Amino acid sequence: MITTIFITVLIFLFPLFFPGYYASELLISFLPYIAAISCVFVIISFVYLKKKMKAGYQHPAHRYFRGISFLAFCFLFFWYSRQFNHFYVTEPFTQEIQTWSLKILFANIHKDNINYEGIKKTISDTDPDMLMFVEFADHHYEHLKDLLKAKYPYTNNTTRSKTFVGSMVFSKYPLTNKAEDFPQWMWRYGYFSLVYSGQQLYFYLVHTSSPDSYDHFVMRNNQLRSFVQDFQKHESDRKLDNIVVVWDFNVTPRSPYYDILTTVFSGELENQTKRIPFLFTRRFKEFPLFQAHIDHVWTTPSLAVHSFKTIAMPGSDHKAFLFTIKL
Repeated sequence: MITTIFITVLIFLFPLFFPGYYASELLISFLPYIAAISCVFVIISFVYLKKKMKAGYQHPAHRYFRGISFLAFCFLFFWYSRQFNHFYVTEPFTQEIQTWSLKILFANIHKDNINYEGIKKTISDTDPDMLMFVEFADHHYEHLKDLLKAKYPYTNNTTRSKTFVGSMVFSKYPLTNKAEDFPQWMWRYGYFSLVYSGQQLYFYLVHTSSPDSYDHFVMRNNQLRSFVQDFQKHESDRKLDNIVVVWDFNVTPRSPYYDILTTVFSGELENQTKRIPFLFTRRFKEFPLFQAHIDHVWTTPSLAVHSFKTIAMPGSDHKAFLFTIKL
């Protein structure tokens, strides 16, 4: 049992000293659950060991080792708790809907989602000015096209496919595709602009690979770096200071790879999801209890974001974001 406690403490230490490794990334992604499960496990282990010692099972090093392990575990637990909490800020959104505000619905709709009626109802009930979907598939368009054509005549998709697949945008306002200006190879994301209230707004719709394997983990990190490089090239657009980055990052704020973005965005873009404490945006179907904060919305400070809330997207393993922006 002592060995089990020691191994548990080492698991916690691994992300602390080796944060860039794939195993560390998985632990950090599920930090609240790993911390809670490990805490319960260590308590059970200590109770079991105490009973064994009372029954006559003694060793000179056990008492000291147990104390050291307990202190180490407490340090790690509080350190990780601080890591989890430091991301969020106490700045609630204004819930009042302003005149001339652009309402946006963003969601990872899930490529195998067949709850078409639920999706239609969500769109109709929220009535956004713009829909931004990732993992959109042909079968979604086939069942939603009547509604989409009637209410959202303008579309934008990634340059990888000319069909309604992948990252798709449907809008009540005309869109200008800007993604043709730079190569994207096999990984594509949306980059477009629209004129609203007499001003130009620029949008990125990005979906990086899910790190569900080591190869996908490496792919996601390369995609993050690729996007950052492209973003830095768009200096002329950024000078207008009206930019929105909507993203299924597949990376949590506690990950060291999240810093790839914060280093570049610092001072230029703000992550609006910081203002929703203990936000979890994806529920893992295989383990429904496990959820992670991997969807984000970044905006320039010039854009007032309000009425930001998460809503259920029927049939999807991701929550949707519904928010409005005002120039």
